[in-house]
Amino acid sequence: MIKSLIFDLNDTLDNTNEAIIRAFEAVLKKHFPAITQSKLQKFAEELMVFFWQADRLADLSYPEWTMEDIIKHCVKKWANSEAIEIDIDIFTRDYNAIRKRHLIIKPKMAKLIKGLPSYLLKFIISQGNSKGDIIDLLQQSNLAESDFTEIISTRLFKEENKPSINILKYILKKYSLKPEECLMIGDDVCADLMPAKILGMKTVLISNYVDELSISDSQLPPLIKKYIG
Repeated sequence: MIKSLIFDLNDTLDNTNEAIIRAFEAVLKKHFPAITQSKLQKFAEELMVFFWQADRLADLSYPEWTMEDIIKHCVKKWANSEAIEIDIDIFTRDYNAIRKRHLIIKPKMAKLIKGLPSYLLKFIISQGNSKGDIIDLLQQSNLAESDFTEIISTRLFKEENKPSINILKYILKKYSLKPEECLMIGDDVCADLMPAKILGMKTVLISNYVDELSISDSQLPPLIKKYIG
């Protein structure tokens, strides 16, 4: 029987990817007022790619990086690739301010949380966000810290980033849970679901990037045939 739900925050509960692309578009318009729409879209998409590269670099090598550090690294790499002169500190400051205005808990996820049985233990795991920022984000969607058993920021774990078995082990030990009693919900197979599956937890993938899902080799041939006829 499932007794605990463990939610990833970024792009699982919230709309991180949408907020990132909107913020990049807005800050590009601010810093480059004469930019064409095609160039705006190109630059925003490039920045998005550099952002996720920097985010994964932080996962693997720089667990101490904050979201601001990730954005600065991303903007620097992008500016160098396009040979653009830009004040990285100001660009990053403007980006962070704009992103916060676009970032929300997805309405359907907020409704889901509110409707869950009270006996379930509910956790949020977030990387790069302070607990205070997470609580502020929840409050914007009429949720509260009290709607969750614990909100866990990876900042609380020294040199610990996702994917992290240790954070999941912390939950199991502190709340006397067995792995098979936990359901991990996330948008990243490597960062969210793999460590949970290794421990024996059940997992659910949420992704806007998947048109079809094959959970075994035998399911793949009919899926391919569906598309090629």
